[in-house]
Amino acid sequence: MSDLRHRRPPVDSPAALEEESRKKKRQQKADDEEDSGISFVDILRVLSGLLLLSCTFSWLITDGESVTWGYRPRLSRWRHLKNVFTPKLNLTEIELSRFTGEDPTLPIYLAINGSVFDVSSNPHMYGPGGGYGHFAGRDAARAFVSGCFQTDLTHDLRGLEQMFITGKSRSEDDSELLEISQLEIKRREMQKIEDLVEEQEEEIGHPLGHPNREELLRVEGRIRWLRQRRQKRKEMAEEKVRSAVQHWDRFFREHERYFYVGTVQHESLEGTPVRELCEGKKKPGTE
Repeated sequence: MSDLRHRRPPVDSPAALEEESRKKKRQQKADDEEDSGISFVDILRVLSGLLLLSCTFSWLITDGESVTWGYRPRLSRWRHLKNVFTPKLNLTEIELSRFTGEDPTLPIYLAINGSVFDVSSNPHMYGPGGGYGHFAGRDAARAFVSGCFQTDLTHDLRGLEQMFITGKSRSEDDSELLEISQLEIKRREMQKIEDLVEEQEEEIGHPLGHPNREELLRVEGRIRWLRQRRQKRKEMAEEKVRSAVQHWDRFFREHERYFYVGTVQHESLEGTPVRELCEGKKKPGTE
């Protein structure tokens, strides 16, 4: 009975064949793992070793000051880390004007085209009496672009594109503006004649002919073309203004000592006159 209980199945039985197949698969898997050479654990070991070696060299070369070659991630600085979890502000212009540094209990803020930044870490520059203290407590985006720190301390960017239309482009723009003005006078005079002819046609009941209509259409087409050229030139200049504003926005937003804290809401400029360019930025021939 004992012999029957421990007797192995015949070699050619299904159970024996299945067992042999499993052994071959296990052996093949082991061979494949051995042939692969480098495992995931090996890769982690190499990377960890390189990281440790880099930190060691950094510590030695920087005389023990840093293990990251002097690099400090923004989130590793307490003020920036705290700012990530601080609700963003939404200030009015009057509220923003309080943050000039005059009150030592309040931070120093400045704004660029609606974005407010905390510059309290540099009171000698942006605080009272500082070289750039006039920027504190206001949005002076225009001055950042024009460089006119006395007269352009405002967020109003309208008309500022004119400072980027210079040289040959300025000459062409002025010439085209003058031609448009002259053509408009001519167009109005020709349109009056056309209106008179149409009135006479209605009175007599038959057409009289419009000898000036073709010339009128030519003049109107020329005016449209000149205006499109000036508009395209203006849009290119406006893009330069936007690029300059974005440069300063990035400067404060990415600075290691300053950080973004919210926005400022400006009153509408609708109905207000467009500002003239400041001295040194004016178009030739303007006073």
